Amino acid sequence: MRAARRPYLALLTVTLRLPEARSLKDKRMVVRSLKDGMRARFDVAVAEIDGLDDPHHAVVTVAGLATGRAQADALLSKFENHFARRFSDLDALVAGEVVEL
Repeated sequence: MRAARRPYLALLTVTLRLPEARSLKDKRMVVRSLKDGMRARFDVAVAEIDGLDDPHHAVVTVAGLATGRAQADALLSKFENHFARRFSDLDALVAGEVVEL
C-alpha cells in the first residue's frame, strides 16, 4: 500500500497601492477585476484580506491546492506570471509561498 500524499497550498499575496482611487468604490472595481480574473483563469479561492476600509490600499490573497510540491510550485509560478501579464499597470508588491498541509 502506498503512503498518501500530503496536500500543498500555493499562496500568492498581492499588496496593492491605489493612490488614484478616490473612493472605496474605485478601489473595489480594481480589486474585483483582480479577484474575478484570477478565479476565472485558475478556479481558485481569492479574497481581500486587509485594507478593507482604506481606498488606497488592499491586500489580496490567491490560494490553490496541489497534490505535490512540484505541482504547487508550478501553480504559484502560473499565478505570478498571470498577475504580471494581466495586471502589470498596478502598483503592487507580490509575495508567493508554498505551504505543506
